[in-house]
Amino acid sequence: WLEHCRHFRGSSCLMTTPNGSHLAWVPWPVVWVVFLLTCAEGGSSGLRNVGSGIAAEGPGAAEWVLEESSKFGLNEKQLQQAAEHVFRSPEAAERDCFLVVKNGALVYEAYSTELYDDFAHEGNSMTKTLGALLMGWAQSRGLLDIDADITKTYGVLSPRLYPVTSRQIMSQALKGDAGPGEAWAYDAGGTFWLHTLPEVFFKATGRRPSDVWDKEFAKPLGLSDKFSWPSVDFYWAAGSEGTCRDYAKLGQLMLNKGQWRGMEHPIVDAKFIAEMTTPQKFAPYHDYANPCYGLLTWLNTNPGSDRGSPRFPGVCQMWPAQTWLPAGTPSDLYLVSGVLGQDILVVPSMDLLMVTMGSSADDYSVQRILGESLCMMFPGSCETDESRVDSDRPLSI
Repeated sequence: WLEHCRHFRGSSCLMTTPNGSHLAWVPWPVVWVVFLLTCAEGGSSGLRNVGSGIAAEGPGAAEWVLEESSKFGLNEKQLQQAAEHVFRSPEAAERDCFLVVKNGALVYEAYSTELYDDFAHEGNSMTKTLGALLMGWAQSRGLLDIDADITKTYGVLSPRLYPVTSRQIMSQALKGDAGPGEAWAYDAGGTFWLHTLPEVFFKATGRRPSDVWDKEFAKPLGLSDKFSWPSVDFYWAAGSEGTCRDYAKLGQLMLNKGQWRGMEHPIVDAKFIAEMTTPQKFAPYHDYANPCYGLLTWLNTNPGSDRGSPRFPGVCQMWPAQTWLPAGTPSDLYLVSGVLGQDILVVPSMDLLMVTMGSSADDYSVQRILGESLCMMFPGSCETDESRVDSDRPLSI
């Protein structure tokens, strides 16, 4: 309730839905009464209490349980049409799964065959974002300073001819010869600069990344026995594997701003999640080297374009037209993405996430198609290319 009090006027607040639609001006006493009653009743089925009393959504260490979508304001037919769009779009072939989580509840789940219900998919570069979460865990506990020179502070050789920080490495704005922020490049294979991060983590914390991942992430999140990351101690560019439901939990952790049901303290501080999902730039440069990238996380900074925004000027890199999400999709949307179309799409303003995995040659288009599917779930909210999106096609999934 308090989270959706978006505007204030005297002794009232303007309540809104998670997607930003205005409801009504509500007097503060009414807000507090409803809030206290909600807390006393344990909240909605998607809202849970952690040990500190702070609300965190999701299943905790338990399995996801499929819930009725209408309880969360979603239309089952529109969800079905969105799934059809993901599974049937030629550019997205082949898709193995499509999941939708709203307000911490799994409200839609579909697989191309039963084989993929509990199948461990390779996350590929989604693993990069998991590496950022590990860095966030250490930063949140004061064990690591992502703004410290990795050579002077941790004794790790800089991957460039100039000093660098962990933030600059995770921003990937290290292509330029003059210094961080001059130019951006994607270290797909982890051989340019990302290979330094596991060593920085170990030198800073004194703990192996595998130990922290298993005890501080996999166990409290209740990741399945299909999840694995055998290279976590030395390689974060790729290497994680898990079910579609596993990756939905990791997306929910980010959507929760690092909180998790059953945990007294955040796994990762909200401030760090915010930094992961914000473009990065470095002096003396005015423009962002890639305004569509945060800390090992892809961003929808200016929907329907590869330009930045007035707040984040610059030109998006590795953001061709076929990946542009429709105009009207929220600009706070971000993506955890891997090659062949492994994607978690997270929309904080809608309290929603989607997961799809498979083996699509054109993974750029998969991101756009996910955005179009989001628009189909909320008709009238986006500008879409009608030649690509046909909401009247027959349903068969």
